[in-house]
Amino acid sequence: MTPEEARALGKRSGEARRGLTLDRVLAELPALDTPENLRLYYERVAQWSAAGLLPGAVAGACVRAADGALRLLEARLDLGKMAQLERRIKELERELADARRAAGAR
Repeated sequence: MTPEEARALGKRSGEARRGLTLDRVLAELPALDTPENLRLYYERVAQWSAAGLLPGAVAGACVRAADGALRLLEARLDLGKMAQLERRIKELERELADARRAAGAR
């Protein structure tokens, strides 16, 4: 092993022992605002947990927070789709009423 390799390994070892700081967490964990960010968040938490940087209870709390954010994103999508369907139903009801009026006028 070269002295440069030994220094690099020592640096990595020191970083692992220092654990996670709030600044690092804020910098490295994405916001829980998109499906892609949620995927990245779950992945990072799993990696940190597997590396021993997060205790199991903390990793579990992080996953529960991400699960809650995922449910909120799903609910927003569902509400948006329901509003779209409601608009379409009203449009179809108007078209049907117009067609019935036109047929009755003949």
